[in-house]
Amino acid sequence: MDGLLFYWLFWCGWIITTFFYPKTHPDRLLFSVWILTAIILSTASITILGYEINGTGLFIVLSIYIWAAHLPTKKLLYFFVSSFILMLTSVCFLLFELFDPIWIVIKREWLLAILVACVAILLHSDKHQRILAVLLGMVQSDILYSFILKGYSFSYPIAELYALDALALAAALLVGWNTLEFVVSYFERNMHSIEKEKQKLT
Repeated sequence: MDGLLFYWLFWCGWIITTFFYPKTHPDRLLFSVWILTAIILSTASITILGYEINGTGLFIVLSIYIWAAHLPTKKLLYFFVSSFILMLTSVCFLLFELFDPIWIVIKREWLLAILVACVAILLHSDKHQRILAVLLGMVQSDILYSFILKGYSFSYPIAELYALDALALAAALLVGWNTLEFVVSYFERNMHSIEKEKQKLT
């Protein structure tokens, strides 16, 4: 069923930010409202210049553009270059899938999500920017893919539920990787402090 992964993962994200984030967390309300808005808009679509785009896809692009506008110039440039690379990665995958579908041996959502998440980890050290660059890059890749198909007289709705499944899965993989990095660094800090105490005692 298209959209099942998207709804399940985004609902999980909303539950975590709403009920498990500390009330003192500065971005708790923002994250919760953003995720809930993305879920609500997934049932709507709009046609722009002959291209049909899902409400969630449009919301993701606009909200990330607004967020990126507040970045310093160098960080802004790097963010858009990295999202452009992720866009090309994603659209190349989609084109390979279209013209040579035989090599897709497992579910496309998992292959695409793993590929994009790995590239994002290599490009970004900032945990939040990884996720945002992936979200922006994958929606933009759908826009480019739709533009390419229109040249062949094919209609392709942008950021439909089956595309949002891969997007949500890539974001979830990055959240999992970020959590793993946090746990590893936490244990490293603790081990380092324990070793220092041992040295002092000896």
